[in-house]
Amino acid sequence: MLRARTLLVAAALAALAFAPGAFAQSVDTTTTTAPAAAPLPPASGPALQGLWLTTSFPLRVVRVGDPLNLDLTLQNRGLPPTRVELSVANLPAGWGREIDGGGSVIGAAMVSPDSTQPLTLKLVPSADTKTNTPYDLQVIGKTDTGTLTLPIQVVFLEAKPDAVTVVPKLPALRGTPTSAFDFDVDVKNDSAADQTFNLVADGPAGFQVTFAEQYGTQQLTSIPIKAGETKSLKVSVKLPQDIAAGQYQVAVQAASPKAQAATPLVLDVTGQPTFDLNAPEGRLSGNATAGKESTFKLTLHNSGTAPAADVKFNATAPTGWKVEFEPKELATIDAGQDVDLSINMTPPDNAIAGDYMVAISASGGGAYQSTSYRVTVLTSTLWGVAGLGIIGAAVIVLAAAVTRYGRR
Repeated sequence: MLRARTLLVAAALAALAFAPGAFAQSVDTTTTTAPAAAPLPPASGPALQGLWLTTSFPLRVVRVGDPLNLDLTLQNRGLPPTRVELSVANLPAGWGREIDGGGSVIGAAMVSPDSTQPLTLKLVPSADTKTNTPYDLQVIGKTDTGTLTLPIQVVFLEAKPDAVTVVPKLPALRGTPTSAFDFDVDVKNDSAADQTFNLVADGPAGFQVTFAEQYGTQQLTSIPIKAGETKSLKVSVKLPQDIAAGQYQVAVQAASPKAQAATPLVLDVTGQPTFDLNAPEGRLSGNATAGKESTFKLTLHNSGTAPAADVKFNATAPTGWKVEFEPKELATIDAGQDVDLSINMTPPDNAIAGDYMVAISASGGGAYQSTSYRVTVLTSTLWGVAGLGIIGAAVIVLAAAVTRYGRR
């Protein structure tokens, strides 16, 4: 009897130890200084078993015209492979629907043991669909042993107004009048329907603006864009060569009969020097004497829109020629300024009479200009006198020889 009582007390204590509520109460009533022990986790229940048809979002709120796609999930826990035929109940008249699985339209799905099968329900409401009115639908899954029912509710809001956005990736570019100003512009159709947008640019007089797809070369005047789609365009702006330095704006617009939007593109033109080399009277030729220095005059004109710094001069002349510039170089030449140049040329002493070409160039600040100067070389008069003397001496020698030997 004593042994039986002892076993009964031990069993009672063991039961109390594994009862979470009793254990927590015992700690609270008998211990005031020690921290309370965390309750033991509940014993795990039996494993789930069955077939489920679920969705993460059973209530959907969408705008009229927006795509209406609902993700569905078939789940099999512990059952043999099961074939489930799918349908939609309570579908309003005029609505279209399809259930997709694995990239194809399906009417039934097979779900393996302990696996899930993702599906998509696509709905196309009719044109007379009411807004702010709940539509209660049911997705039905039938098996050989029963029926699965998934209630779904859809509420439609007013269709968003037709709209288009035009956004440049870089709204401002800097360069010279000869630079390539190419802007990347995104055009998005924020409407519920596909539209074709005309492309228009408004800029200062003389600006040439063209549109093309970002990686295309064909010029565009309009572009079709699907609902919700974005297309990237390349907007190229060509400037007139005589444009002054400054900031300029070109407004780019995408417009359809239902929506339009525009964005400004900023061109920061820094200006560029341009050189012209001319003779005072327009004559790029002159005479020089072999062995003597001759001076020729040229004028350097900056016809550009910005000053040029560190201007240097160079000449390419025949071998043995000496060419010097005065001034030798310029620290700067302002836009519209003229500078007179003196070019000193000295042909070699033994230069043969004739025409020679000397290439003259000026460069600085990104500008460059060259011209050809024709120089006619005349032989020195001293050489002419010496030549006559030699000829005369030869005649005297010849006459003496004839006189002396002719008598024999």
